[in-house]
Amino acid sequence: MTERGRDDVVSDKSDYIIEYTPGQAIADGVLVETFRNRWPQLSGGKPMVATSAVFEEISLAGLIEIWNEYVQWRTSVLPTLREEDRLFHTEMNSRTVWVIVTAQPTP
Repeated sequence: MTERGRDDVVSDKSDYIIEYTPGQAIADGVLVETFRNRWPQLSGGKPMVATSAVFEEISLAGLIEIWNEYVQWRTSVLPTLREEDRLFHTEMNSRTVWVIVTAQPTP
């Protein structure tokens, strides 16, 4: 028996590996591709996505402002930080927005 005396309840979640690719998240509407036609200029061809909530709440001009601030941070501030402090965030519409760069391609 497991947690709470039930055989069908698993108490150790470490046995589960769940992979939810960016492509799946886009297909499900959780992520939205942004500025696809400008990926070569803005990100060297890497996909740029936002959560659907961010995409709905922030204008395209606001998203570009966030990206430009991130690019400036990446070149000026990032090299001075310890690895554990290398997470960019900014404020937009009184909300904190994080920019996370991954190496995982969007299929």
